[in-house]
Amino acid sequence: MVEQDTSRVSNPSRRDFLRYSLATGVVVWAGTALPGGISAAEAQEVFRADGRRPAREVFPQSVASGDPRPRGVVLWTRISGRAVPGNQRRRVRVGYEISRDASFRRPLLRGVAETTVEKDYTLKVQLRRRELRPFTTYYYRFVFAGVRSRVGRFKTLPAAGQNLRRLKLGYTSCQDYSNGYYNALRYLAREDVDYVVHLGDYIYETTSADEFQRGGPPERKFALPSGRDRAEELEDYRFLYKKYKGDPDLQRLHERFAMINIWDDHEFANDCYQTYHTDTSDPEQNNDPQRREAANRAWAEYIPAGVPYNPEEGPLEEIEIYRSFAFGNLAELVMTDERLYRSAHPCGVGTTDKYLTPGCAAIDDPDRTMLGSEQKAWFLDRIKNSSATWKLWGNETMFMQFKLLNTYLGPLQRKFGAFGSRMPALPDQPAAPMPEGFGQDGSIYVNLDQWDGYQAERRDLAAAFADVENVVAITGDLHTYLAGYIKEDFDDPLSPPVGICFMAGSVTSANLEELIAGYEVSQGPAYEDLVLLFKASNPHLEFFNSNTHGYNVLEITPGSLTCTMKAVNTVLRPQAVLNTLRVFRVAEGSNTIQDVTVQSVL
Repeated sequence: MVEQDTSRVSNPSRRDFLRYSLATGVVVWAGTALPGGISAAEAQEVFRADGRRPAREVFPQSVASGDPRPRGVVLWTRISGRAVPGNQRRRVRVGYEISRDASFRRPLLRGVAETTVEKDYTLKVQLRRRELRPFTTYYYRFVFAGVRSRVGRFKTLPAAGQNLRRLKLGYTSCQDYSNGYYNALRYLAREDVDYVVHLGDYIYETTSADEFQRGGPPERKFALPSGRDRAEELEDYRFLYKKYKGDPDLQRLHERFAMINIWDDHEFANDCYQTYHTDTSDPEQNNDPQRREAANRAWAEYIPAGVPYNPEEGPLEEIEIYRSFAFGNLAELVMTDERLYRSAHPCGVGTTDKYLTPGCAAIDDPDRTMLGSEQKAWFLDRIKNSSATWKLWGNETMFMQFKLLNTYLGPLQRKFGAFGSRMPALPDQPAAPMPEGFGQDGSIYVNLDQWDGYQAERRDLAAAFADVENVVAITGDLHTYLAGYIKEDFDDPLSPPVGICFMAGSVTSANLEELIAGYEVSQGPAYEDLVLLFKASNPHLEFFNSNTHGYNVLEITPGSLTCTMKAVNTVLRPQAVLNTLRVFRVAEGSNTIQDVTVQSVL
């Protein structure tokens, strides 16, 4: 955690402001220019700090940074409305400064930016400055109403083509606030990594969903301002971000590292696509462009991402979050959006249409898409033409096939009968015959919200990966740790791997074992039995674990990529201990996963 040291900080002089500039040319997140015609005296007043109030009263969500570039970064904070004087309620000026040292004895940059009540007093500053050097650590803070924020730090990206010898990335996803403590984030904030990647489900739009939000400490429960059990309007989405970002462990993580974010479904609605949620079984009733716009806006306001956002456009055009990050010539991370442009679910939006289903012919329709045509072309271009040794894909949902084979379904049903009547995650009827002319193995798909529902496009991507070396997909969403192989044909055991997948467990969101326990299924397969069945049904999986929480760390060198899976309890606090779950290594050019785990407790 970065602590603020104010003992050696004085208010800047007029000469200091002329020397360090007011960061002229910086672009505020919504595209507005910095305040024009501001004088040195006015700037000095913005930066004047008296230390009479604690930082949390003025900056309740602390600070954050994101989307690092070789000479740039996005800085973020939010001002409490209670801290804004009555005569400034509409528009306020906030100072920010960047330094090479945490005490700010020699600030490198100072600037002034504006925010308004219309932005919920959130502030995002996109910096592209020649003063910032590549692959260098900096410290930053904000100043408002006489109060300095807590200090954050970030590291810029390496220069284009830089011969980087080592890179470390932490990544995680799925942080349901109500389901447990953010112990994983507390430990991730202590890691020796360069950057953190968040693969989505930063918030959950629901507060009491029966199917996955029954657990968690009582003090983590809360209600939305609207009184609904799910966010549907802007103020509810904003409230969720404020609640989540008020957590001290999430704040520490943001203060320590620049974060690269993508969204998944719960930033809008469960299993969403385009402007559709799936809260009912009627797609027409689920179409809610205004709700999608509210979710987009809240994400744009509260996530430190340097992406274009124009609320004057429609909900599918106003924001574009897919983008890539080059770490010298060592690695390139390509982040995709698998919600805004995807086709509807292939067999329907009902639970039994999406989960543990034999599927339907539409899952193989070549016109169905997860990425959309424009993003797909961009993605393939980035992957195929990257000059980096390692091509990393920030992928929201499970790319590998995930089935239960009929070989195992029969014995399951004979042993347990209709074991799932109280557990939506398991079938409550014998395996249905496959549709005529489609898939005669009698297997069922675990989840068609994942890439199993978009198989033609998946084959297109896998075919492209076959011509590219060192493709590694990092994934969240399933609340499970997985290691496995990308194949062009998952049903052919002789089909060679064309890439690697490493999935991280959730920060807190309910995993398989918690779902089984939460529904108190008296007759049904135990978690251990299901793990064996999943692995036997999916031979491309090298590892499966869905009974803990945590994050993954990638250590990348020119010769190898190592994925360390780390796990921690979400109920204990503060006694939770971090464990190394597994360590996997992939040698450059091999497409082979090696388990190099040495069991230890950190």
